[in-house]
Amino acid sequence: MENSSKIIEILNSSDASAKIELLQEIQNEQLDEKTYLQISRLLSDEDKGVVDAVSIFLYNNGNQTIPNILVPMVSSSNIALRNLVGEILLRIGSGTIDTMLQYLSKGDNDDIKFIIDLLGLIGDTKANHAILDVFHKSDNDNVTLACIEALGSLGCNEALNHLFVVYEQNELFRPTVIEALGKIGSKDGLEFIINKYKGEDELTKFSIVESLGLIGDEETFFFLLSELSVTSGALIWPMLSSIYTLKEKFGFDIPFDERMKNSILETLVDAEFKYKKVAAYLVMIFNDPETIIASLQVYGSDYELDETLKPKFFEHAKLILTKAHEVINNEPHNLLALLNLLKELVEYNPNIREEFSPLELRNLTDSISTCLQHPDEEIRQVSIDLVFLIDIKMGLLFIDVMIEDDNMWNRLRLPDILETIDLPESTEALKRLSDDPEEMVSQRAKEILSNRLASGGN
Repeated sequence: MENSSKIIEILNSSDASAKIELLQEIQNEQLDEKTYLQISRLLSDEDKGVVDAVSIFLYNNGNQTIPNILVPMVSSSNIALRNLVGEILLRIGSGTIDTMLQYLSKGDNDDIKFIIDLLGLIGDTKANHAILDVFHKSDNDNVTLACIEALGSLGCNEALNHLFVVYEQNELFRPTVIEALGKIGSKDGLEFIINKYKGEDELTKFSIVESLGLIGDEETFFFLLSELSVTSGALIWPMLSSIYTLKEKFGFDIPFDERMKNSILETLVDAEFKYKKVAAYLVMIFNDPETIIASLQVYGSDYELDETLKPKFFEHAKLILTKAHEVINNEPHNLLALLNLLKELVEYNPNIREEFSPLELRNLTDSISTCLQHPDEEIRQVSIDLVFLIDIKMGLLFIDVMIEDDNMWNRLRLPDILETIDLPESTEALKRLSDDPEEMVSQRAKEILSNRLASGGN
C-alpha cells in the first residue's frame, strides 16, 4: 500500500475516481492523524461520489482519531457539512461519546444542542451524567429542550426531579417534558402526568395522553376510558391509541358503547394515519356493522391499513356487498380500491349472490353500472368484470355502454367474458365487437363466433 505522502498526493488530486478507488483500498488501514485529517477535509469535496466514499470510510475505519477530528467540525458554519458530520458520528455510535462529552465545554449553545441531540439518538447511558450537568446549568431554551429529549430517550431516572421543576418553570417545555417522562416510564412520572392533566391546554394534554399509553397501568386505562366520554376533537385520537396500547399490554377488555363507536368512526375518517391504524385494529375487535361500513372510507389509502381491515371485510362480506351501493353512490375518493375489494369478495364467495334479496342485488348492480361511464378507465374495467360476476343478465343489459368504451383494452376484455355466456344476447354482442375498429378486438370476437358456430351454440 502507498505510503502516507503518496496517499495524500492522491487525495489532493483532481481525479475523483482515483480518490474513490484509494479510499476503498485503504478502508481498513490504520493511518496517521495527518492522513485522517486530509480525508475528513474531503467531506466538502465538490464530487458527491467522493463525499460518499469519504463518509463510508470514516464510519467504517474504526480509528479513534476520526471522532477527535470530526467532533470539532460540528461548529462549522456550513450547515450541510455539519449535518453530514452528525450523520457519520451517529453511525459510528458509542465510539464517539467520550470525544463529544469533552467538546460540550468548548462549543457554543448551538454546538452543545447539536451534540446532545446526537447523544440522545445514540442512546448510550454513559452520557447521562454529562447531559444532566448541562440540564441543571443551562439558561438556553434550545439546549434545555435538547437535554429533556435526550434524557427521555436515555431513560434517565435521575432526571425526574429536575424535569418536574422545569415543567413548572416554562410552558414551552411541557410537551417535551411529558414525552420524556413517558419514555422514562417511572411510577412517579405517571402520577405527575395524571395530576397535571386536567389543568393543561390541548397541546400538553395531547402529549400527556400519548405518554400514558407508554407508562400507564390499570388505573390509567380506566382513567382514559372515563376521559374519552367527555373528550372531543383531535384529542380523541391519542386517547384511543393509548387505550388500545394498554389493552394490548395488560389484556384489558375495551367496552363498546356509543361513545367508543363514535370515537372509532371519527378517528378513521379524520385522524392522522398512525391513529387511523389504531382505529382499524379496534374495528377488528368489534363487530359493529356501522363501524365496519365506515371503515370502507379509508380502504385503499395504505397497504398496511388495508391488510388490517380486509379480514373483517371478508368475515362480513354479505354486509359489505349489501351496503356497498350507498358508498359507491356517494362517489368516494377511493372508488377504484372499493370496486377491487368488492370483486375480491364476490370471487371469494361465488355463491353469495344467492343470499341477496332481489332489491339488494338490484341496488348493487345499479350502483356499479353507473361506474361504466366513469372518466377513469381502470374504474370502468373493474366495473365491467364486477357487474358480470354479480349478475350476467345485468351485465348484458349494459353491454351497449361497454362496447362503446373509449379504451381498447376494456373492449378487448369483453369477448373473453362473453365467450363464457351461452345466450343469444352474448352472440349479438360478439357480432358487434367483430366490427370493432381495433383489429385485436374484432379478431378475438370473430374467433369466438367461429368456434360457437362450429359447435352449434347460440
